[in-house]
Amino acid sequence: MFRRILNDSFSLVFGNLETVFKVCGAWFVLQFVLLLLVQAMVGGMPGETATATGDPMQVSPARMLASLLMMAVGIVAAASISVAWHRFGLLGERPGFIHLQLGAIEGRFIVKTLLIALVAFLVFLPISIVAALLSAATQSPVLIVILVLIAAVFVTPHMLRLYLVLPAVSVERPIGLKEAYRLGQGLGWPMIGAGIVLFFPFILVAVLLQYLSVLAGSGGLLALLIMIKLALLNVLLQIILTVLGISVITAAYRIAIERQHAYIQTPPSNPD
Repeated sequence: MFRRILNDSFSLVFGNLETVFKVCGAWFVLQFVLLLLVQAMVGGMPGETATATGDPMQVSPARMLASLLMMAVGIVAAASISVAWHRFGLLGERPGFIHLQLGAIEGRFIVKTLLIALVAFLVFLPISIVAALLSAATQSPVLIVILVLIAAVFVTPHMLRLYLVLPAVSVERPIGLKEAYRLGQGLGWPMIGAGIVLFFPFILVAVLLQYLSVLAGSGGLLALLIMIKLALLNVLLQIILTVLGISVITAAYRIAIERQHAYIQTPPSNPD
């Protein structure tokens, strides 16, 4: 299953790069323009770096509203991109040249995503509390990090199985978290493995681009041109990483549905 998820995800993305940019391009441009506008408006206001109390550690209301706006747009963009990509990967539905769709499906997708986030919070909260208590008792601050990481290794594969609700709602065949968890049996670790293999080289490239941008930040026209090119490459990497992550879930959902159909068509024999 690991190899199947890996191959399906890779081929879905790099065999359809034109669709990748159609799905993501408009949303990335919109977020970039919005970021520039927010920086120009909020950053240009005198005294916005501090509140009326004069405390520079406090965030001004304008900056807080700007952050909330960017977060909201980011959530909507992620939902619209994910729904479009799931529908393309599972139904062959191709988006238009400018994809900025937001409707009932995207709304349900956001609700399901927030529900998964709530479940993850409720799962990791007691783990974090226990780790913090043990860390305080042993006077070892590093212990809390180690314990949480160990817990994450065991919990994450189970949490990833819940993500199968997202492609299901995208193709308008919604299922509950319990059903998604059942369908995803045996797919947690293959999803993690495929994600690591797919993400690792691109993350290395992103780190290299960040290093090169630091080297190029010495000033001058040439440095500015280099930084613009590096910024564009960084955006390209973000787009590729976004659709790769979605594709892993798409591929796992396809496998889960195929297994379910095979089970229904050939039910286990009754010994009686």
